[in-house]
Amino acid sequence: MSESLTTMEENSIITKRIRVDYTITEQLVMKNSKNIVLLEIDNKKLTGDCIIYDNQEECSLSIVSNLHNKKIINIMIVALTQSGKTGTMVGLIKNYLNDTTNLIPIENIYIITGLSSREWVDQTTKRMPKSIQDRVFHRDNLTNKFVDDIKNKKNVLIIIDEIQIAAKENQTLYKAFNDAGFYNKLNLLKNDIKIIEFTATPDGTIYDLMNWGENALKIKMQPGQGYTSCFDFLTQKRVFQYKDLCGYDKKTGEVDEDLVSANILELKSCIDKYEESLYHIIRTPGGFMSDIVINNFKKYIGKYIQYHLYDKDSDTEDINKILKIEPEQHTYIFIKEKLRCAKEIYKKYLGVLYERYTKSPDDTVVIQGLLGRDGGYDDNRKSVIYTNIPSIEKYEKLWNSNFEDKTVKWKSKTTKRKNDLLHSSGTYNNPSLIDGMSVSSDESNEEHEPVIKKFKTQEEVKKYYIDELKSRFGGRGPIKRKPNKDGWYENCIRGKKSVMDTKEVYNDRKFGTSNSSKTKKLFRLHPCYEDVNDKSTLQFWIIHY
Repeated sequence: MSESLTTMEENSIITKRIRVDYTITEQLVMKNSKNIVLLEIDNKKLTGDCIIYDNQEECSLSIVSNLHNKKIINIMIVALTQSGKTGTMVGLIKNYLNDTTNLIPIENIYIITGLSSREWVDQTTKRMPKSIQDRVFHRDNLTNKFVDDIKNKKNVLIIIDEIQIAAKENQTLYKAFNDAGFYNKLNLLKNDIKIIEFTATPDGTIYDLMNWGENALKIKMQPGQGYTSCFDFLTQKRVFQYKDLCGYDKKTGEVDEDLVSANILELKSCIDKYEESLYHIIRTPGGFMSDIVINNFKKYIGKYIQYHLYDKDSDTEDINKILKIEPEQHTYIFIKEKLRCAKEIYKKYLGVLYERYTKSPDDTVVIQGLLGRDGGYDDNRKSVIYTNIPSIEKYEKLWNSNFEDKTVKWKSKTTKRKNDLLHSSGTYNNPSLIDGMSVSSDESNEEHEPVIKKFKTQEEVKKYYIDELKSRFGGRGPIKRKPNKDGWYENCIRGKKSVMDTKEVYNDRKFGTSNSSKTKKLFRLHPCYEDVNDKSTLQFWIIHY
């Protein structure tokens, strides 16, 4: 095997991934291996173990097409929970191998995750072609088996699932990539390293990746037909605000009986509305407080309630073994540190899913938790979820803005807020970690990114200005806008006056404002519509530094 790299090119600045040249024999071996993998994928489809749906096929083809740009090293795929990320990964492998411009040894394709879940390994391995299964690695194997296997390889395709897990600087993904030599841009390009990341909640990783410049991009995968999202649950009024089912006060060491009884009886009234017996999943706190929750249920619902325990010590390795058996009476499943992200559950007999209450919720944990497990293409149309509703509302804003609206007060392990804007708190995707990656960081560009506040009425705009901005900017604030004769609010940017949609305003968000104290125009008001054909989607954006 020889590299198509001349001495002159070696001494010049390398800006693209270098294609590896193979001997005729090596090419024939790879083509034979490719045909075997494609047959294995076809068999998975026939047996129903992995069917690639239209939206997954479309997304995987987009990834392959973008990889034709040899400057791109890393592509992030953002997809809603249970919308088909694993199917897209299989589709990616299939379409990458089918692309006549690509040639890759099968042993150079990897599927990894920062999750420590054995369930993820079993679930992912089952859907992958047999030739790939030996290179499915979770957290416990990344810094040893994965690194040992991939180190010094050229022409590599790495698929990472649930990238928000173990994603902080100096955590497992960073350590594995560092040991593998991936924090050197020249090595990434010379060795033709291709990284494809999958997540529903990218958190800080997306803000770091978008500072890679021409070496990275993001793709938002749309769900397929028949998919039920967390947004749909909210619209269908199947989501309720969760409450404390434990009631334990660490200071006094006592349980607030009045609080707990009210909250559990409220849940019971919801369950009593079902005409059939169902399973109800309750996530409990850790440690001894898990026992307190179970005792609370026995006390306020019934001493002899039917229930199962599902945690790391339980005899049940897969909750679906329970869920697939039709219950004879309402049955509670108390879970502890299970059913976070990635795991799919059988939904036919599901009733209520109750997330563990916390005073300061992590938005990613909420979206990826029981709420995320209940979504997908197999919604039973009757389940309800008790969780943190504001987390769903914030996630919808991020999703609709392609994760570019940094004014959303999103809370996660890898995000932080600075000057009222959302930033990465440091992840393995941080370009400053990579030698030779001369891209300015997210925070160095912070002063160039304005704050965007969105309101339904001009009265709300006025109140915000008085409360938040008047002390800084003075004056009476934005001039009140009036609709045209047809009842539409027009906006004006760069001399163009028209009815504008939110995307157009966002793309020109920096127009007419400045972060300079010498400039009079420190803010602007923009009336705009999510749908320019629907007056009810009107919003008023005030943009300022």
